[in-house]
Amino acid sequence: MPHEHRFVTLGRRMFEPTELLTRAQRAVEAGRFEEARLSYTRALEHTPASIDALRGLGYSLFQLRDLSGSLEAVERALRIDPSDLLSRLLMGRLCLRLQQPGGAVGHFRAILQRIGDSAAARSGLIDAYLALGQFAEAVTLCQDILRGDAQSEVGHLAAARLAGFLDDHETALKHFETLVQTRPGNASHRYNRGLCLLKLGRYEQGWRDHEFRFAAGAVNLRLPASPRWSGAPVQRLLVVAEQGLGDAILFARFIREAAAQAGELVLACPDALVAVLGRSLGCACVTDSAAAWPEHDAHVPLMSLPHVLGLGASAVASRPAYLEPDAARCARWSGLIGPRLQAEFRIGIVHATSVAHSTEENPWTRRSCRPADLEPLTQIAGVVAYNLNLGRAARQARTELPALRGLPAELGDFDDTAAVLGLMDAVVCVDTATVHLAGAIGKDACLLLPSARDWRWRPQEQRLPWYPGVEAFAQQEAGQWREPVAQLRARLAARIRPTS
Repeated sequence: MPHEHRFVTLGRRMFEPTELLTRAQRAVEAGRFEEARLSYTRALEHTPASIDALRGLGYSLFQLRDLSGSLEAVERALRIDPSDLLSRLLMGRLCLRLQQPGGAVGHFRAILQRIGDSAAARSGLIDAYLALGQFAEAVTLCQDILRGDAQSEVGHLAAARLAGFLDDHETALKHFETLVQTRPGNASHRYNRGLCLLKLGRYEQGWRDHEFRFAAGAVNLRLPASPRWSGAPVQRLLVVAEQGLGDAILFARFIREAAAQAGELVLACPDALVAVLGRSLGCACVTDSAAAWPEHDAHVPLMSLPHVLGLGASAVASRPAYLEPDAARCARWSGLIGPRLQAEFRIGIVHATSVAHSTEENPWTRRSCRPADLEPLTQIAGVVAYNLNLGRAARQARTELPALRGLPAELGDFDDTAAVLGLMDAVVCVDTATVHLAGAIGKDACLLLPSARDWRWRPQEQRLPWYPGVEAFAQQEAGQWREPVAQLRARLAARIRPTS
């Protein structure tokens, strides 16, 4: 029989499935994961048993934080070919992200049985040990790797990470320096060194290395083809928000300084922030879709502003409130929640972040807690606690901590959230966008932190950076919230009944 050519229509062009796979792989390499998802999906319509397409779709969905979709695609691939090691590797990573580290161990060990020196599998196994709380096993494997190869990338990366969990960032920096020196062209090592430098408070070099986040593939963001802004005066400047909503709020503090160097500044940011940022910062705000970008002469990613503006350590200095809740929204929510009862002390609670975030894989970096961990706060006399979580976390809190009051209406954009925060006496929050919003509007907030803090929350000169009204309560033992919650409870109780 002659070879049957099968074509797939995409837009006005027609592609063979093999060409779609090539396009998808190129999109993955460029960090365009939505485009890759589309191409892999089209290819599977005509070759549903393609391992390459299923695995590629699973990886693209993983990067897009669609964990359930990724799991479905990779499970299909492994049902077709259980011996496919790349699918097993991705399944191991999925198990970690889904907080199933025992399953991850099985997948990584299966790879190592066939390829004993697989760097990716050994790295994954170290992460699985950490997720299981088996720190000693992770250290032993890391030491074994470095004994076998003193220049091992996996070994030095793991050693740096383990040192960071022990708050020994100078040792971590030495490992990153080794990696940068031995592999100077590797953007990931420069980026990781930058994060370590930021933790150490060495901001000038830290901001410079932080610029390698795009080349390292750490940030999935489409940027304009226009020139990158150097900080020199420019007529039309486009600032593009990146990473999470919290980072957009945090780094929006630099917009006015950038605007001083531009005739016209436009900020592209997520829809939920357009209203509050545009109104508060006095600049034009558009949605972060490329179709909404206006004509401009230069662009800059939002988190590059400290580097471009040469702010160094001054970037993290506490600043007064720079975002303003909308008066109409405040009035609406005040009416919905109702008048305050005598001696009532209102706190808003957010207990969880997205499970799809890599921080949630192990107890050292896991930002979320269980609703029950915060039950002591609801038992303080006079406290009325409100559930400010969204989606799955809100439903979990309703089920597991009935003492939390639900809001009388759904939160829409961040103007709604800012209005509700303004009605609270205090905000209790894990490391999510809510704590950034509270700090940016000048609301007192109590921030619960894991034992391995993110670089954004490293204390400088015995104080927390960024927001004067935010106070940190951090774990002393990985995964254990009892002590910081007890400290927080005492602090709130003292505010309600101040000592004479």
